[in-house]
Amino acid sequence: MNHYRLARRCLSALTGITLLLSFGAQAKPGANLPTCTPQVLQSADMFNCVPPSNGVLEANTGPAETYSSGAAAFPSSWPQYGFDQRHNPVFPASGDPNRFPNRGVFWAAPLTGLDFLRAARASETFGNPEGWASRTGQFLGEVMGVSVASGIVYAQLGRHEVDAIDARTGRVIWRHNLVNVAGMGQTVVRELGGRPVVFITVGDAAFNIQNTIRFANGQEHDRGASFGAVVALDGVTGAEMWRFSTRNAARPAAIFDNHRLYVTTGAGEFFVLDAASGAQQGFTKNPGNGFAGLASPNWYETSAGRKLVIYGTIRPRRILAMDVTNPANPTLAWEFTPPNATANSPGDTPVAVDPTLGRVFTTVFSDIGGTNNLQAMAIDAATGSLLWNTLMGEGDNPPGFKASVPMIHDNVMYAGNTINQTFQALDAQTGAVLWVTDISNPDDPGAERPRGAAVYVDGKVIQTTGRHILTFDAASGEILNDFVTVGLFALFGVTQPVVVGGQMYLSSISGWVFAAPVDFVTTTPGFTGGLPPEVVPPPQRAEFQSGASPSRSESRTFPATWLYYAGGPDNNAVSPKGPKASRWQTALTDALPLSAPPLDEDIYGTEEATMMTHLAFGVGSGLAAARGAIYAGSDRFTIHALNARSGREIWRYRTFNANFGQPLVTPNTVIVGGGDQWTNLGGTGDFSRGDPFTVGASLQHLTGLDPRTGTERWTFYTGPGTSGMTPLYHQGDVLWVNGQGKVYAVDANSGTPQAPFMDADGNPVLKLGFNAISSANIVRGKGNAPDLMVVGTARPSQITAINLETAEIVWTQPLSGFNIASTGFAAVSPAVDVKENLVIGSVLIDADPVANTATILTYGLDGTSGAVVWTRVLGSGEFPLGFVAPTPVVNDEVCYFANPLDNTVNALETEDGSLRWQTPVTAEAGRMSWGPGVVVKDKLIQPVGPDLYTFDAEDGEILNWKRVGGSFTYNNPVVAGKTLYIGNSWGWVSAMPVAEVIGGTDD
Repeated sequence: MNHYRLARRCLSALTGITLLLSFGAQAKPGANLPTCTPQVLQSADMFNCVPPSNGVLEANTGPAETYSSGAAAFPSSWPQYGFDQRHNPVFPASGDPNRFPNRGVFWAAPLTGLDFLRAARASETFGNPEGWASRTGQFLGEVMGVSVASGIVYAQLGRHEVDAIDARTGRVIWRHNLVNVAGMGQTVVRELGGRPVVFITVGDAAFNIQNTIRFANGQEHDRGASFGAVVALDGVTGAEMWRFSTRNAARPAAIFDNHRLYVTTGAGEFFVLDAASGAQQGFTKNPGNGFAGLASPNWYETSAGRKLVIYGTIRPRRILAMDVTNPANPTLAWEFTPPNATANSPGDTPVAVDPTLGRVFTTVFSDIGGTNNLQAMAIDAATGSLLWNTLMGEGDNPPGFKASVPMIHDNVMYAGNTINQTFQALDAQTGAVLWVTDISNPDDPGAERPRGAAVYVDGKVIQTTGRHILTFDAASGEILNDFVTVGLFALFGVTQPVVVGGQMYLSSISGWVFAAPVDFVTTTPGFTGGLPPEVVPPPQRAEFQSGASPSRSESRTFPATWLYYAGGPDNNAVSPKGPKASRWQTALTDALPLSAPPLDEDIYGTEEATMMTHLAFGVGSGLAAARGAIYAGSDRFTIHALNARSGREIWRYRTFNANFGQPLVTPNTVIVGGGDQWTNLGGTGDFSRGDPFTVGASLQHLTGLDPRTGTERWTFYTGPGTSGMTPLYHQGDVLWVNGQGKVYAVDANSGTPQAPFMDADGNPVLKLGFNAISSANIVRGKGNAPDLMVVGTARPSQITAINLETAEIVWTQPLSGFNIASTGFAAVSPAVDVKENLVIGSVLIDADPVANTATILTYGLDGTSGAVVWTRVLGSGEFPLGFVAPTPVVNDEVCYFANPLDNTVNALETEDGSLRWQTPVTAEAGRMSWGPGVVVKDKLIQPVGPDLYTFDAEDGEILNWKRVGGSFTYNNPVVAGKTLYIGNSWGWVSAMPVAEVIGGTDD
């Protein structure tokens, strides 16, 4: 099967991927396209080039030359989205017309290398390529457009970074890593103290499970699944000056005015900050807790001297004007509810303001008599009253961003219509339509969605859409030029160009930024060769330090493979093979100090902040010990191999999502699940209605790497459903149930889909309820009976057993007599008692979000039939914000559970669930641990918050207690030889002698 046949068709037609790929193919000969060398990327040939054969394509770096020598030719500040109130960032030429920037130069800055092409492999599994493009832009590239000031171009990327680029050379001056997504705002720039200072708003578009359930229960909820912030950096060096944390996402760009920043967030909050220090000067909540999406605020000063900040919100759908005349006490000046508004409107549309006309302009996706239509609206900026609204035309319901950003020039409003693929000009005074131009392509339905704001340059209007830069005659709407960008920078999202003199700057959801002369873009066709050749990015390589690799003799002291979640069906990660006692601690990507509190604890409280810290910085859920190395996934989108004796990093591999799953080490491949435990905006509605539901907001995948070097062997994408759990290894294949409930099976060596679980087109044949983090386990068939895969899901909430030979469901067990919480069995990985043939796990029951209480129920199921053998209530307490229950470890016919709800550790007989012992522990408030412990001989080592407790496995006596730091939220220990290894939520991997942990001797 050609897995990417559909991807090629969809991407070429709808998303404008510039160098299309068929995984495993080679570039077709005879294309005569140049290679993307640094020299080619400084010329017009950059629009036609193909990647180098070695797959290495990195942005050049260099000093801020233009800032030092030519800053005066550029604007000195960038105070808001679109630069000004009318959203027209066009700056006239000055100085010598034959010099830069009036003459213009060519360059491309490949900030993300070939990641866009690699991400294109995921398009087929999304089905709708626009859905794929929306997610790729949010979590990889640059969605809203660059900012340009003092000779520096600033680009915020979805992959947690902001880059500063020299405006003349295209060289990257600096790169700063951020706590979360930054690609959905524009960088605000202002000179303070003689230096440019940049202000970046940070936050994602997703919802964590806490807020999804809050919405379903009719409670106040926020947008943004991870940490939000406003960050101030030195514009020349990238050094951080201050960070102001926000509750959930701060996606929209800020406004700078009179040494203050105005910020609106996904928590329905509005802040006034001191730009020099980040100190909060004013605060208020939006009415109805309406939260912002992409709706960067604008401003207006009334004739009476009142200063208003104006922006749209979602849930409820309103446009708000905050009076900040007294910045210490912002108050609501007016609110406007657009009639018939639907979907993300108006919270995803930055409004334009014409201060001369005293009007606010926007477009609103609307339901008019049951038909999708786009309304253009003008609102009185001082009072919020509707002055006019014009229907722009009906059409389909586009995914992602719903409306389009208006631009105002000379009493004309220019805006695209994303649902009928037209570009329009309206009289700003009356709303009368001046002209409408159809930009659709009959061969590519849905390809052209003009979402971003246009720019007006010398009687022409320039608009980006799909893979095109269109030039219109401003008076008539005639298309004067269609510049096709089949270069690596590819698809434009809500992207707006910036024009300085004769130079245009533009970014893409690919994460590339480029510059070209305006005259070139507005008069030439760009790429003219039809579709480019199919190109395969060579396997992605890791950062490899060969000197840190273990010796052959060291490798032989370890297991050769690590084939199960937590080391085996019993979840008891113990191997007699391993080193003598080792001691080290290694920080993975962006790790927090072990002595630090969870990030933003003062905003979220300890429990929620700890959970969020793990999902943003943590070491997945566990480690693998094999071949002299410790393999670890990181929720910072990286996979690591560490020398098991020294802790030195052997290699580091970057992925497209959090690597929450535990690594498996097969004879040839290290395999790690990648995925987030979040939902998108539509998913929260699905969950509240009880409709089919998907866990996962970004690009989800399973990745196979070379164990020695970290070089990519294969990556398999699973559409929108998370693959963050650990897969099950069985006879050379790996199998898992993703966040949509689809059951996948691929070859462990190649990532090729495997029958009977996958059909001839590579699609799963089974779909269960949704999964979050439940790693499948195995029940071995006795005699001629087949092996069974057992896994937990929700909606329906049940444990399911599947025949691993036929892909048929053998049994399901919903525990229907109990009131199971809405997350069901999707958040616990069951253990298997091989001797007793029992599937053992736990689940939350009797969850009461009002009383804030829940109970943990444990169970034992017959592995062959699914019949309930026993159940036992473990204990009750406050409803855990992670909505998870503890994962057990089984040893010698006893199962052990930690219970963070009542701060106990418990031992149950696997035969009947009777309580052998229950021991109270002293746990730090809010730092809950849900992972299994490990049983070494007759001792249980159990993570509890930041500590490792050792118990006598027979009677529960506490033998020792060791503080490590941070928290062990999902992590389980691994014992290899005489060393214990464990990752934690703060991003650290620790190795310590087992004797030190248990408080005894090496014996």
